[in-house]
Amino acid sequence: MIQGFRKLFQSRIGVFLALAFVGVIALAFASADITGGSFGGIGGGERVAAVGDQQISTSTYRETLNGAFEQARQENPTLTMQQFLDGGGRDGVLDNMVERMAIYAFALDHGLRIGDSLIGSELKDIPAFQGPDGKFSQEMYTAALQQRGISEKLLRTDLGQGLAARMTLVPAQIGTAMPEKIARQYAKLLNETRKGSVALIPSEAFAKDVKVTDKLLQSYLASNRARYSLPERRTIRFAVLDKSGLEGVTATDAEIAARYEQNRAVYSGKEGRTLTQLVLPTEPAAKAVLAEITSPSQMGAVAQGKGLSTTQIVAADRADLSAKTSPAVTQAAYEAKEGTIAGPVKGPLGWYLLRVDAVTRTNERSLAQVRDEIAATITEEKRNRALADRAAKAEEELNSGASLAEIARSFGKEVATTAPLLANGNPFANGAAPDPQVLRIVPAAFAMSEDSDPQIAIAADGQSYIIYAPGKVTASAPPPFAEIKPILDRDYRLKEGSKQAAAAADKVLAAIRQGKSPAEAMKLVGKPMPPVDNIDLSRQALMGSGREVPAPLALMFTMAKGSTKKLEAPRNLGWMIVDLDDIVTQDVAADDPLVLATRRQLGPQIGGELGEQLTQAIIADVGVSRNDTAIKAVIDQLVGNR
Repeated sequence: MIQGFRKLFQSRIGVFLALAFVGVIALAFASADITGGSFGGIGGGERVAAVGDQQISTSTYRETLNGAFEQARQENPTLTMQQFLDGGGRDGVLDNMVERMAIYAFALDHGLRIGDSLIGSELKDIPAFQGPDGKFSQEMYTAALQQRGISEKLLRTDLGQGLAARMTLVPAQIGTAMPEKIARQYAKLLNETRKGSVALIPSEAFAKDVKVTDKLLQSYLASNRARYSLPERRTIRFAVLDKSGLEGVTATDAEIAARYEQNRAVYSGKEGRTLTQLVLPTEPAAKAVLAEITSPSQMGAVAQGKGLSTTQIVAADRADLSAKTSPAVTQAAYEAKEGTIAGPVKGPLGWYLLRVDAVTRTNERSLAQVRDEIAATITEEKRNRALADRAAKAEEELNSGASLAEIARSFGKEVATTAPLLANGNPFANGAAPDPQVLRIVPAAFAMSEDSDPQIAIAADGQSYIIYAPGKVTASAPPPFAEIKPILDRDYRLKEGSKQAAAAADKVLAAIRQGKSPAEAMKLVGKPMPPVDNIDLSRQALMGSGREVPAPLALMFTMAKGSTKKLEAPRNLGWMIVDLDDIVTQDVAADDPLVLATRRQLGPQIGGELGEQLTQAIIADVGVSRNDTAIKAVIDQLVGNR
């Protein structure tokens, strides 16, 4: 839809930014509130961009970048700010902000208004603001905003911009269709067959002649340190505070009796009723029908004879029936005996006649009958409180400077240590998987320094607490040289061999372009080479394989007839010569099902292009300018360059 987002789809934050643009705003996709303080020598109000008569301040840009970075870190805990910015965050976030603001300004200038009620309806659909019942919860809303540090004003502004973008761009894309003549041309491509060859000049053929020394390999390792580095891993020391030792905490007789009295209504008997009701518009009409009923069982027949119908109601108790109708109707129904007709009585829809078809009663449960049930509930509550008291005491000891071992000893617990773990909680190498109770605190443990004080948190099961501290921290670094020397030797030889393979490929390429066949040209390499692969393949067969298209075939299907190109194989494995001899294209009839399928498939793409063009036109109309100096200052501050 938007050019900037199309580029970003290939980056690690692309999807996040695209979703944020169309207004699917979750808390993780919003920036923090605009601050008025200074920022690394830049005034908080200084702009990084101007959109029409609106400005994007340095503080807003910084906080939005931070918000996007934190969201990306949830998917990749080891992601650094520098990697995030290099992966598209620097320009992508600002592009997103500029485009949203431009479309919003354009929409307002042309009479589009986003009312508070519309924004409110959007807020109610955000899962982060919904309670356990699936409905909007003011408490969840307030807590979520506080947790993310987002003001309600900023959130509503962001939602308003997203709604304006949808209302402006979506209509431009509705009803778009691919013209039949263009669809035929695309469909013909599927029937296209390409004939040629692919020749491989492997680096391995030259690698064995490469001279290698330890000094060369050490220099190669120094230049490619990140490639051979093992990830950071660390152990976690922990002790679990659970309910063990609280077996003596139980419910007393007095507590059980008090709870029974407190919830007497829960244990009292209930009287349910099954009713057949007939609703008439006026009281005289209801009385007239009642007069014709000589037996309660005839109510349905009498109603049917007058073109009326009855309905059945099943109520578990008075409260249930009252919720379905009205207190007056409920009272009349419960005053009537089984097998009789109550009414007429005025209700919400008119005047009611109610036949009591059945009365069901549940016996009251005595204290003796529910004693064990109540005792179990109270015991669980008391043990939970006792465990919470333990956790509070442990937290006090932590605040007083007690060590993990001291706190564990005071509660009769032992300190355990995990095997080395990665930032995602997986064991390093072939290490043992961590205790399930530890998994929840792994991200927090990786955010701590090696000498950090112990912390306490709720364990993964939600029923106990865990006191934890970092153990041994092993920074990311390559293994010892001697351990990876064979790997370095292989990779270095392939790297140097690839250079010689590239030179040989150039020689082969030149010979083919001078008229030699690929097989003849490959003899010029002067070394045994794999045989040339002849290709005779249709595009439809290529796409229908269901597998990733190999790079040389993908290149062949983009080349001009009679051309030859050189392509590097991945991981320094060699070079390929792709030669295209002929392109055979079969005509496609206008009524061919393939044309219809192509129109359906590519139709939405036209809508996307129209939306993109409209967006770029809006930006040009509104006018955008950027302050590169301020942008650089924000980036430098985030990566610690000042």
